[in-house]
Amino acid sequence: MDLPQKFKNLRTQKEISVYKLSKDTDISQNYIRKIEKGESQPSVLVLEKLLACLGTTLAEFFNDSGDVMYPTAYERELIESVRVLNEEKAAAVLHIAKLMAK
Repeated sequence: MDLPQKFKNLRTQKEISVYKLSKDTDISQNYIRKIEKGESQPSVLVLEKLLACLGTTLAEFFNDSGDVMYPTAYERELIESVRVLNEEKAAAVLHIAKLMAK
């Protein structure tokens, strides 16, 4: 699958609108749409910023082998959910998880 289609599929799968992605990343809606149409090729830094907002990394995005990088689907969902939080909220989730593990 090509980058534009793969990116658009990821965004729609995560149920994030172009508007929300634009607001969260400070990347224009027009530029995001051009990426999805294949009219613009994002830099690595721009793509990394967009993917972070979608809860994934460059390595995961370009992993075509389908190999799961997490032991379970539940752990994958948990990690992706925490990635999109700001640092303070992510630290709170980690603290709660550590308390629960005791």
